[in-house]
Formats: sequence, structure tokens, C-alpha cells
Amino acid sequence: MRALEIIAFSIAALVALVAMVFLATWLLVDPNDYKDRIAASVQDSTGRELAMPGKIELSLFPWLALQIGPASLGNPPGFGSEPFAVVQRAELRVKLVPLLRKQVQIGRIEIEGLDLRLRKNAQGKGNWEDLGGQSDQSSSASQPIDLAGISIAKSRISYDDMVAQDIELDVGHVETGKPIAVKLKLALITKEGAAPMPVAGSFDVMPSASGEQFRLASLQLSGTLSPATPWQFAAPELDVDIAAQTLGAGTFEAHLASARIDGRLVGTHIIDAPDVRGDFTLQPVALRDLLMQLDIAVPVTRDANVLTKLTASGSFGYALDVASVQKVKVQLDDSAFAGNFALNLDTSAMNFDLSLDRIDLDRYLPPPTVPAAKNAKKEPFELPMAALKPLAAMGTLAIAQAKITGVALANLSVAIAAKDGVTRISPAKAQLYGGHYVGDIIIDARAPVPSVNIEQTMTGIDVALLLTDFAETKRLSGKGNVSTSLTARGQNGAALMKTLNGKANLTLADGAIGGVDIWFAIAQAQSLMQSRTLASTNNTGRTAFDSFKVSADIANGVATTRDLNIASQQLRVTGQGTANLATETVDYQVTATVLKAPPSADASVAVPTLVAIPVNITGTFDSLKVRADLKGIAKAKVKEEIDKRKDELQEKLEEKLKGLFGK
Repeated sequence: MRALEIIAFSIAALVALVAMVFLATWLLVDPNDYKDRIAASVQDSTGRELAMPGKIELSLFPWLALQIGPASLGNPPGFGSEPFAVVQRAELRVKLVPLLRKQVQIGRIEIEGLDLRLRKNAQGKGNWEDLGGQSDQSSSASQPIDLAGISIAKSRISYDDMVAQDIELDVGHVETGKPIAVKLKLALITKEGAAPMPVAGSFDVMPSASGEQFRLASLQLSGTLSPATPWQFAAPELDVDIAAQTLGAGTFEAHLASARIDGRLVGTHIIDAPDVRGDFTLQPVALRDLLMQLDIAVPVTRDANVLTKLTASGSFGYALDVASVQKVKVQLDDSAFAGNFALNLDTSAMNFDLSLDRIDLDRYLPPPTVPAAKNAKKEPFELPMAALKPLAAMGTLAIAQAKITGVALANLSVAIAAKDGVTRISPAKAQLYGGHYVGDIIIDARAPVPSVNIEQTMTGIDVALLLTDFAETKRLSGKGNVSTSLTARGQNGAALMKTLNGKANLTLADGAIGGVDIWFAIAQAQSLMQSRTLASTNNTGRTAFDSFKVSADIANGVATTRDLNIASQQLRVTGQGTANLATETVDYQVTATVLKAPPSADASVAVPTLVAIPVNITGTFDSLKVRADLKGIAKAKVKEEIDKRKDELQEKLEEKLKGLFGK
């Protein structure tokens, strides 16, 4: 909006300047002999240098016609030697006979090859600001205007990196008290290297007597976004008040490809500091089709039925380089968004307060490229460094129901603060699988290798449901608490896992360990010790427990445990070991103390009680190997036998000594 105001003001001032030069030249009769005087007059009144290397032509009947070109007008001091404006040809016609009756009837003002270069200096002053001068509004308002029109062709206007080229402007008959028809065509380049975008427009404008208020009727703008996406903007009526710096439109209708937006628009301080506000409604549109029309790659999703419906409504605003939407409501497929969002167009900083009723994000993820094999390793996820480093955001997000990577969440709420390469998600809260989650996550992307810090606690969680949805495994079940305090460095999940450091704690109740049947290992070892044959006991593939407690110190992706404690009414397991989180291998040495035989024990196998049986657990997360330590059992047996014999010898010795001493 600001750029359009500057361009319009500059064109009007330039047309007025050209008209002044023409009239001054006509009064001097022989214009070519007085170029220096004309240039000096312009220098005195504007402080700018006027150069007219081309020939000035003058005709008298039936029109008093004046033609110049080429010519250039310099910049004011402080803007360099580059011309402010260059024109290849300009022509003005005035009817001679009415002029003799002191009536001014001007023909079409024609300007061809205009190159207008708008700039601002370090102090923020524009090189167009001193062109308007002071006018006597009372005298100008009393004089009727009769101008056949204005034509500007093959022209160009630039402002910073924005360029309007191939300009064709046609202003119809200008007469006091009557609407003026305006038509415009140009090619707009928004930044260096961008492809030109054609723009066309038409409207009728009715200026007030003072020339400070304008009413635009039947405003129609249209164009094409690169490479071939059509857009349109239409407003039945638009009021512009230059003195009050206000803008008002009853309604407007905008189209972008197949999307249609209806709304209302008002503005204040439109020259000094534009403040534009209004309401909008996005009519239902098929988002997939719209993305294709905008030449945006449509993501391949697991669910082909997503990205099919989009609607939105709310209020919008723009002021001080900040674009915002308030009380916005968005319906995307089956999900409803609501809230506020603001974006600083200069710094890209964001502020938001958004809520969502429900969403299944897994539907929007890309499908697996190949069917997942049983032991196939997952591709490591990549941290979005390109987005995180420049991210500047502050806000909150609340989701009533969500599914993320298979994990079902409820009442999710997160606060996000990102600045200078550091993103903090804190607090993050949610209800999941019968319990609660609280987390504090920091991603530091300032260094070449990013770092992650995670503090999180889950209480009252049904671990079986969590692992089934998140990791597609039934390795562990039970309900309890999990807490972690972790740090890591790396660009992706694999690197983060290798550099993982910190602590983890887990306590569960009334669950089972899947893939591990310690009772089966004990029965096999006992059978080998007694009869040198394997027992016929079935391997249930699980070990039930009443309580499960473990903590781990994690260094460079290896979790070391020294306090494993698993207990039930029949069995107690204690031990230590390591788990390599990067290679997914385990090496645990545990001691199983049998308190009593389980109800399902094989009666043919004598199950020892209160005996410590060493068991080794090795393999990978997906394929655990559980074997009783036969050497350990044998040593325990020998020690038990030796201890037993010692006791027997001790008893015999005591009896003999008792008989010897008569006691």
C-alpha cells in the first residue's frame, strides 16, 4: 500500500512538473533558445537539475502543442548523481481558440519512456517528498478543469527491489465534478531475480473539489502469479481521503486460483504509517487442487483423503510491518483451528495463541517407501535446522486430541519460545495412556552441531499401550512412572542417540517383561543340573512382576544399570548391565531368587527356593536371549555342598567334644 501511494503521488507530481515546463516553454515562445532559463527556474523551485538534450517542438494551430524529449530530472542533494526521472518523449496540447477566451481546454498529455526511480536515504526521506510544493487550494478549486486525458506508455517505476515495468496508464477525460476512467497495465517484479508478474486494473475515480478525497468505483484488479496462477480483486467502492489519511471499502472480493475470499477493508494513517484492518471469509476450497494451481508440490500423504477441505474466517490487520489475523477460525479436513497469529514481515518474528480440537498428524505423514521388514532399521529423523536457526516465535498451542507418531494424546498444551537459534518448548503438558506428561525441551541450533536438552516426566502411564503405539512392541507392560534428564548433540536421530547423556528412572507395577521367561531359564538349568536333560516346560515368553524398578546412567548412548529390581510373590530379580541405545544391544547379568514355585510349575522338576540363580540376558531389543549361568549355578551348588558338609562336620565335632568333656 505504501509503495502504491508513493508511486501515485510521484506520477501526479511529475505530470504537474511536465505541465509546468510545457506552459513555461509556451510563454517563452522560442523554447529551444531558453532551455537554460527553464532549467534554472526548475533548479530554483525544486533544487533539482533539469536536462533537456532533445529538441523542443512548438506548434500553434488549431492546437497549441509542445513536445520535448528526451529529458531528465535529477535527484535532490544526498541521493547521488543518478536521475530521479528520465522521459523519452512528452507532449502537451492546448486548444488555441478557447485559450483566447481565457478558457483552458487541454488535450491529452502523453508521456513515453518514463523511468521513475524512487529511493530513500539513510534518514528515511524519499527523493519524491519535495516535488509537491505548496499550492493555493482556494484558487485552484475555483478553476474548472478540462483535460482530455493522460497517457503514460513504455514506462518503468522502481522502489528498492520492487520494479513496475512495461507500464501502460490511460487516464480518461478529466472534468470537474465528473468521474474519471482509469486503466492500467504493468509487469511487477517483487524482488531481484523474480519473474515479472502481469497486473491489469481499471476503475472510475471521482476527486473532491479540494483534490484530497477520492472515491473509486468499480475497482477491478487482476493478474497472474508466476508462472500461471490467476488472481483478481474487486471492490464496488473505495474511499480515499488524503488529508485524513483514511481508506474505506464497503466490501471486497478476491480470487486466487480456485480460492475465493470475501471481506471488508478500512485503513488509517495510510500515508505516514499505514494501518489496514478488516474481516475475511475464505470460501470452501479443495486444498490439494489449490496447491497444484499455485505450483506448490502436493505432499504425498498416508491418507489420500486429507488436504481436501479448507475454510477460514476472521479478522485481519496490517500495521508497522506486522500482519496479523485475530479470532481466526480454520477448518482443515476434520480439524478445527481457532486463535490469533501475527507475523512481522521485516524480522519474520511470530506470535501466536492457537487451539485445535483434534488432529491425526500421522494421516499427513508420507507413507513408508517400502514395506517395513521385521528387522529393518528406521531412517533417522532429521532436525529441521534450516527452519530452527532463523526461527523467532513466541506463543502457545493447545490440542484437545492428537495422534503423533502413533502416540495418542489428550489436552496437549505447549508454550514455544524461539530466538537467536534457541528453541524452548516449555512447559509441554499432556494426558496420555491413563497418565500425565510434563516436559521441558530445548534445541540449541547456534553451533554447527545442534544440541538438545530434554527434561520430562510421565506419571501413571500404561506402558504397554505407549510402547505398542509408539514403538510397535510389547516388550514391557505395567503402569507407573518414567523420568528422564537427557542431553545430546547431532543433526539427526542416529547422531543424537550416539551422544546421549543423562539419567533415566522407571518404576512399574503389575506388569510383565515380554520376550523374557526367567522361569523357563531356571527350569532348564535345574533340569540340566539334575538329569542332564532339558525340561519340557513351556516357554511363555514373558515374566510377570508385581514391581519393576530400574535407573540408568547414560553416557554416549550406553545406558548402565546397577540397581535393577524386579519382584513378585514367587521371584525376585536383581542385577546390573548395559544397553547400547544406538546399536540396540543389551548385556545384563541378573540374579533370580526363587521364593516359591509358581502355580504353573512342572511338578517333575524340583524348583529350589530361596536360592540365588544367575541369569544372563543378551541380544538385541528385538531378539533377547535369556540363559541361566550354568557355571554360576554349579559354583553355587559346590559352595552349598561345602557349606553343608562344614555344618555336618561341625555338628560331629561338637558331639565328640561334648562326650570328651562330659558336657
